[in-house]
Amino acid sequence: MTNTKRALTALLTLLAAVTVLTACGDDAADDAPLRIGSASTPTMRAAAAVYAVGLSRAGTPATVDPAAVGTDAQLLEELSTGDIDLFPAFTGDLLTRLSTSPEALGGEALLTEVARALPQGVAVGDPTGVSNRPQLLLAAGLRERYGVETLADCGRLPAGMPLVVLEQDADTPTAFAACRPGRVEQVSEARTVIDRVADGGALGVLPALTTASAGDLGDVRILQSEDAPRAQDLVPVYRSAALDKAALKQLSRIAGELTTGVLAELGARVARGEDPSAVAAQWLATGAVS
Repeated sequence: MTNTKRALTALLTLLAAVTVLTACGDDAADDAPLRIGSASTPTMRAAAAVYAVGLSRAGTPATVDPAAVGTDAQLLEELSTGDIDLFPAFTGDLLTRLSTSPEALGGEALLTEVARALPQGVAVGDPTGVSNRPQLLLAAGLRERYGVETLADCGRLPAGMPLVVLEQDADTPTAFAACRPGRVEQVSEARTVIDRVADGGALGVLPALTTASAGDLGDVRILQSEDAPRAQDLVPVYRSAALDKAALKQLSRIAGELTTGVLAELGARVARGEDPSAVAAQWLATGAVS
């Protein structure tokens, strides 16, 4: 064999090897599972696990990245750099984070405003049946005495009642202004809010998931509201390029099944030390949370 033929043969062999290695690399990239992040709370860890296990069961490998834990702002940054592919979030929190002048309070208007404010290449999936909207709590006796059925009737209550909350939020007095509350008092436990409300001397505000996790409310009632405060519906936030039609279809199925009560129970189990993936897998397999 001449030197020219030997060189040509070696070159062809090298090119073939590079082609094989490149193909293997592409296959490995295609097989890499979706990476899912979340906030650090037990509830959001449970939500992330539901998305990961649900997608994997439907043929789209996904895993919760234990290092991808942070605020919405941090997780959005990780989406933009491709470090993660999806994370669960609440619509109201997203909008107030992304917009300097949020307007929509709920429904399609809120989803549209969130979608417009998201960075390019990032989208939100179908909202689940999970709501974490702050709810007004009052004693059953007050509700009956003053004929208060919804938040719109709150002005019938005596003015100046303390408003007991878990977290001081600048929007809270505005959201419940119809009740003409007095001072805002911050406490550290949800049960303290409920107990303060039960005796009829104060009003209370708790997020819906916290209320759902609190167990028996006794003589405390929740005032329903469709318009205020701003809705907090759980949605998956994802990189548009990372999810195909099959994955999006599975996210829609999960959205149709996951409710506030279900996620509250899953989060409670995670808070007690159970593995989020195991908790999510059991619920997805059986439709039960206990």
